[in-house]
Amino acid sequence: MRKLMISLATSALIGAAALTQSGGRVVETALAQEVVEAPAEVNSQNPYGSETMRVLMEEMTLVWLQSEEYAHIVAACAGNGLKNIQPLADGPMVLIPNAGDLAVEGSNVSIKLTPDGQITFIPRTIEQRIRVPMDVGDKVAGQEVLSLSLAEAEQLAAAGKLTWTASNQGQFGTGHGLPGHIAECDPQYNEEFYPTEAEREE
Repeated sequence: MRKLMISLATSALIGAAALTQSGGRVVETALAQEVVEAPAEVNSQNPYGSETMRVLMEEMTLVWLQSEEYAHIVAACAGNGLKNIQPLADGPMVLIPNAGDLAVEGSNVSIKLTPDGQITFIPRTIEQRIRVPMDVGDKVAGQEVLSLSLAEAEQLAAAGKLTWTASNQGQFGTGHGLPGHIAECDPQYNEEFYPTEAEREE
């Protein structure tokens, strides 16, 4: 498996809140409230500078976004932990959390993974822009941009500006185990706690 190159953030403050390929299906998106928690330290156990980035890189269930229209998406399971996802050889992948959203304050973002393993953060929808909440990289606070580098995203996460909106939800209060877009993508999903609509109808 191709190893993704990951830059390390040097400051620490976390924010949290709301392919193995398989067939996609149409689903709806949902938002949750933002919560800010305690800071995370940069160390051998958490080299990413924030808990948000650690969870994204190592644990978060991600889906491959293939199409979206009027809040309905077609997606396929991508894997768990961004660093574990193998890029496609024939073009970029757009990835989103299976549950909740990645948000730069008021701007929801997706992840673009190119065939050479480069990671950038892009607006959630084509018509959007990412409003940068603080000076980061060569960008200034208030600037509206079309992409953020991984290093810039790490800095925002360390400052509590990039968050995962589902991070304090679910059976375990960790954001894992939620049905999300495709329930079977999350290995911690338990239908007894969060039955899907189809399971409720059975």
